[in-house]
Amino acid sequence: MKFLSITTMDFSNMEPFTDENMQRMMALIAEMRAKGVLLDTGGRNPGMEEFTVVRKDGRKFLTDGPFTESKELIGGFALLEVKDRDEAIEWTNRFLDIAGNATAIVHEVSPTPG
Repeated sequence: MKFLSITTMDFSNMEPFTDENMQRMMALIAEMRAKGVLLDTGGRNPGMEEFTVVRKDGRKFLTDGPFTESKELIGGFALLEVKDRDEAIEWTNRFLDIAGNATAIVHEVSPTPG
């Protein structure tokens, strides 16, 4: 099963990310890659482009960011391949233990037809 985990963070109220945390995060990422669990990952840095594209009632709307009204912003994502939901939760909890105050929204991803 594949799951897409999207992490949101309140960048104005983040816990300090220490060198020790960074080393623990890099070790976790290496372990996940070695076990074939982590297919891809990426993070958001300040200053990166943000925009929203919406289609509603046949009309299209584009809104450029940053979105100052948003308290929490996307911090990053991880694409996981695991045996089941419980394993996805286990890996996500290990990530959050290192990341600190954050929310991970996890979606099961269905295979592309064809």
